Amino acid sequence: MERLLRFSFEHARVIRLMYTQPDGRLRQVNATVIAYDDEHVDFVTTRSPRTVTIPMNALLSADFKRGDDGTV
Repeated sequence: MERLLRFSFEHARVIRLMYTQPDGRLRQVNATVIAYDDEHVDFVTTRSPRTVTIPMNALLSADFKRGDDGTV
């Protein structure tokens, strides 16, 4: 996951994230990572552009968005 977060952050590329919301529901979004560290991830969603901050332990998975092979 670290590699994909870094890829999105360094190249301003959209990736797919799956995370747990505070109420326990799962959420999947396409987003661009704008900041991250050992404790939090900040990203901007693509569908309804807004900035979201989640704890790193709420992040379940990160993947390339559909159709992206990860080349720069």
